[in-house]
This record gives sequence, structure tokens and C-alpha cells, in this order.
Amino acid sequence: MIKINEARLLEDLKELAAIGATADGGVSRPALTAADIEARRWFQAKIAEAGLAYSMDGAGNQSAILYSEPPSEKRILAGSHLDSVPNGGRYDGSLGVLAAFEALRTLKDSDIRPPVTLEAVNFTDEESAIMGLMGSKAVVGQLTLADFERSRVDIAELTRRFSAIGITRESMLAATRADVLAWVELHIEQGTRLESSSIDIGIVNAIVGIRSIHVTFRGEAAHAGTKPMDQRRDALWGAARFVLRAREYIMDNYSPGVCNVGIISAKPGAFNIVPAEVYCGLEFRHGADDEMDRMQVDLLALLDECAAEYGLSVSYEATPPVIPATMSESVMVAIERAADALGLSRQRMLSFAGHDTQNIANIAPAAMYFVPSVAGISHNPNELTKAADCVNGANLMLSALQELMKEFA
Repeated sequence: MIKINEARLLEDLKELAAIGATADGGVSRPALTAADIEARRWFQAKIAEAGLAYSMDGAGNQSAILYSEPPSEKRILAGSHLDSVPNGGRYDGSLGVLAAFEALRTLKDSDIRPPVTLEAVNFTDEESAIMGLMGSKAVVGQLTLADFERSRVDIAELTRRFSAIGITRESMLAATRADVLAWVELHIEQGTRLESSSIDIGIVNAIVGIRSIHVTFRGEAAHAGTKPMDQRRDALWGAARFVLRAREYIMDNYSPGVCNVGIISAKPGAFNIVPAEVYCGLEFRHGADDEMDRMQVDLLALLDECAAEYGLSVSYEATPPVIPATMSESVMVAIERAADALGLSRQRMLSFAGHDTQNIANIAPAAMYFVPSVAGISHNPNELTKAADCVNGANLMLSALQELMKEFA
């Protein structure tokens, strides 16, 4: 059984972490900023140095390619993303891209010509600096012109960033692919389930759906000193009651589903005025769409109950949902066979974070797997995955690709 070059992989991780490095040990490479563009150039140079073919599509997605002979019409893809959140960690996304790249490089160094063309992919803007999962959305044809109007940067900045790497809105809309046989992604867990269980590998069987609801409680403004407490229609009391009750209700009835209120603001917003209006940003996640439907019904009923308890009115507006993505059984089994051959312990598990895999699953058999995160810390300069786990993940990528070649070639 061939293995990856451990020292080379770890050195690549170190070199990449220096691009956009922050003083506290993290990295800051939001999509198509100067640091991200430098990382993309570094990756392109590494691909050339390895003797692999390089390509970039109309969405800015970069690929290292190991061609079959003759080049197959369809391809097996693997990878992740090199962009980061502001002041994030050095492993999120990067490990997945470099492990896939190292797997292809190892096959080439071993003079193994694959029976089907392989690609190691760096997807553009997974981390939502412009729009979430942008590069993989383009590949599966989910982007529309309206999405650019809703981007997190204005049109002038959007155009500037696209121009910096030679893409346009039109080229992004034309970046769809119909040549993907299968997809596999390695990612750090960003949680503690593997570490706490002393399990080497988490094989993701579904990526949760995400629903977001804009909620507004309305009561009555009053003097904070003179209005008796038992006569107040305090909008913040209703919101606070909901936050605590929702926590208990979801834990008791929908585990392992989760909910969160991550935005809250009160009006008029003064020390001496009872809040007349409170806005909350509610989000909830689960791996099954029917459970998401039930969670939404129950959470909305709970909003009504909490509002009524304090004499308030409440309104809510849902945004377009992220649909749960079920992983391919055939790809999961290929990963499991590879893990068993390497002597790595494994378990199946949900992913509660979004990943490019959920988009690719719409056009091809797809799955992903996790390696442990120390203390579950991620999107943070203290993010850490141990060197041994990085190496395990990359060796598993190499073996899983070989299993997938048997399955899909």
C-alpha cells in the first residue's frame, strides 16, 4: 500500500499558513482578497512543480489534474477550499485541498496512471465573504444573476475582486459541469465528537439543512422607572423567554438538531425605556428535512406562546432554506473500506456545518469525512488538528480515491 509523503504535506500546510498569517497564529484569507489571491498563486505554482496539469474555471475554482490515458470523459474530484474567515484557523478547508493534492502527487510520483482522470479542487469562496459556497454553487448551476445582487459586497467591490483573477458574473454562470463521476472531501471536524470518543475518522452521512427566520416581538414603550413591572409589555422579556425555552425544547425533542439566536436588538434602545420592539435572528439545523419541518412548526408555536405570555405580538419571516444533503452510500462505503485497510477507527456522523460537498451531491455521488479538531476549536486562530491526524486524513484520501477508481472507472 502506497502512502503520502508526510513531511511534504506538513511543510505545505506550514507554507500555506504563512499566507495571510495573523499575529496570534491564525490566518485571514477572505475570498479574492490579496491574501487569498496570493494563496491561489502559491497553489498554482505547487501544481506546476508537481508536474500535474492546472486549470481554472469561470468561477475561479482551481484544479490540479492527473489525467488518465486516454483522458476520460468524466472525472473523480476531491478537495475543499483555501479561503478562510477573517482571523480564522490554518486547517479549515486548507487540509482538504492539500490532502487531495498530495494524493494526486503521490500517485504521479509512484508512476500510477489512474483509470479515470482525477482532480484536486480549490473551490472559490466557501466561507461566504461574497456569498456562501459560491464556487461549488456555480459548478452545479445554482447561481443566478439575482445572487450577485444579494452578495455581501457591493457591485463595485464584486467586480474588482472578480477582475483580480480574470472572472466575471457571466463566466460564473457558465461554469456548470456535467463531467463529475464522484466527489470526496476531507475536512476538520470543527467539533469534539471524534476527540471525545477517541475515533480517528468521522464519515459524514448527511450535511444538515439550515433554516433562518427573522423574528420581531412588539410590545409597548414605557418609562423604566414609573411603569409598574406587572403592567409592562416588555418585548425583550418575550424574546428572552423564547431563547431559553427554545434551548430546552430542541434539546429535549430534536437532538441532535440545534437552534440558535445569534442576533438580537431592542428599540428604542435606551437605559430608561422599556423595549417596545425586539428583533431576533433565529436559525435551526437538522439532518432530515421532515424533522426541519416539525422543528419549524414547533418553534413558531413557541414564539406565539412566549409573545402571548407577556401581552406582545410577534411576526416572523423565513428566508430561503438550505436543504439537508444526504451522502452517497457508495462513496461512504469506499471511504470505510479505505479506513479499515489503514487500520483507522471510524464512525458515521452528521455535519452541522455547511460544506461544498452539499452542493456537489446534487450532481454526483458525494461524501466527506472528518479528522479530529483539538477541543473542537475552529474559525479561530487556536484551531488545531494534530499532525498525525492530518497525515491520517491524507492517507485516507489517497486510499479512498483508489477505492473510488475501482467503483467508478
